[in-house]
Amino acid sequence: VLALGAAQLARRPASARMTFGLDRAEPLGAFVNGLALLVAVVVIVVEALRRLTGDPAPVDGWPVLWVGLVGLGINLGSAWALWRSAPDNLNVRGALAHMLADAAGSVGAVAAAGLLLLGVQGADAAVSLFIAALVAWGAWQVTRDASRVLLQLPPPGLDMDALLRGLATLEGVADVHDVHVWTLDGRHPILTAHLVPGDGTDPGELTRRATDAVEHAFGVRHATFQIDPGTSVPCPTAHCGARAPAI
Repeated sequence: VLALGAAQLARRPASARMTFGLDRAEPLGAFVNGLALLVAVVVIVVEALRRLTGDPAPVDGWPVLWVGLVGLGINLGSAWALWRSAPDNLNVRGALAHMLADAAGSVGAVAAAGLLLLGVQGADAAVSLFIAALVAWGAWQVTRDASRVLLQLPPPGLDMDALLRGLATLEGVADVHDVHVWTLDGRHPILTAHLVPGDGTDPGELTRRATDAVEHAFGVRHATFQIDPGTSVPCPTAHCGARAPAI
């Protein structure tokens, strides 16, 4: 439900009040999904440890087995359909993590049921700890990647050093500074930068050249360049972006 709501919000177009639209709703939904899974992991671990260290009541394995098999089929089918729809979407990954957690729980239920039918009491708690570890790993990855988007960090696959060198070595560029790269949805990078043109360089041509360079070499299709004529303008805030090395 959370993933569906985030996807619907992300489809809203940009406006004068929401200049980027609501693209970041999907990473936010993924972040909340990841946190919810991590909380669920803590609850599972606490309950499993309570059963292992206490004196739990015997569990009948047959109902556990049938429920686990039915749940496994439903969750695997849903997860496969969701993954095929958009495997690189953070929001989808968050929802997928929930489904895979449910599927892992079903696998654990089937395994525990088999052990219970063999007379191994407490197997459900031991399997729960193993499943919790798997779910925690997937939830952490989704939460970490969503956090990168929400904190406006550059996309992990983008080489910032190479990008800065590429801009600095463009024909007609005397200096590059105040470079910011981030993404709204985890898939499409956005860039802003200040360029100082060399003597005799046409600012319009330099902007076109820089725009083409970052799109073709780094996949940045949304780039905004400010031309600082004559000299580098000092940045007045503590949030200045990266600066290209002197060439």
